[in-house]
Amino acid sequence: MDRLNGSVGRGGMNDHSDVLQVQKKLNKNLHLMGTALPFPEDGTLDERTQEGIIVFQRVAVRISVPDGRVDPHGRTWAMLAGDQGQTTPSFVQLPGDGGEYNIYTQVSKVYGTPSTILSIKSLAVVVKAALGLRISVGDISFQNGGHMAPHDSHTRGVDVDIRPLREDGSGGPVTYQSKDYSHEKTRRLVELVSEDPNLKSILFNDAKIPGVKPWAGHDNHLHIRFKS
Repeated sequence: MDRLNGSVGRGGMNDHSDVLQVQKKLNKNLHLMGTALPFPEDGTLDERTQEGIIVFQRVAVRISVPDGRVDPHGRTWAMLAGDQGQTTPSFVQLPGDGGEYNIYTQVSKVYGTPSTILSIKSLAVVVKAALGLRISVGDISFQNGGHMAPHDSHTRGVDVDIRPLREDGSGGPVTYQSKDYSHEKTRRLVELVSEDPNLKSILFNDAKIPGVKPWAGHDNHLHIRFKS
């Protein structure tokens, strides 16, 4: 097994050569983490590398509360370096209401692939920066997948429901036919999520918004599907 001289991550020594090794190992394990976007291999512990360590600990090492650190003789490093068998990735939970988003469904229904959860969190940040509004997140998937009534999808951790934006910015329920609905703000929301390379499709019934596909039952939410 490759050698790690010091800890990498939160509270670690974070020497250049050690961080570089961890970054390379993370990139070899992208399939376990549910992402196709490689980590930088520059020996610098940036925010994305730190988040990658946490995601790997959660979905591959199965640590429920990751410490965000790779220790030379720890299990995280052993699994990163391939010295222990790795498991099939599991869904991770979207954290409770944050400063950039709120959740309007049961917390048991907001599990997704690591890359989908990262895409949702990233979208929330850019929408808050661009519009000063929080997005409202609904159903994603159950922790172990499976049927979620009344949906035919939401089984693979890549589908997420997001409410259209309102004129008053409250985040409450609204349909695209309502006087409280903001076509312009929702159009901008669609533009921002469309910039994510992980996006696959958007179902929503406001046909005046470029990039959405009308679908029965999608008057009051955008059904966003990510690739992974």
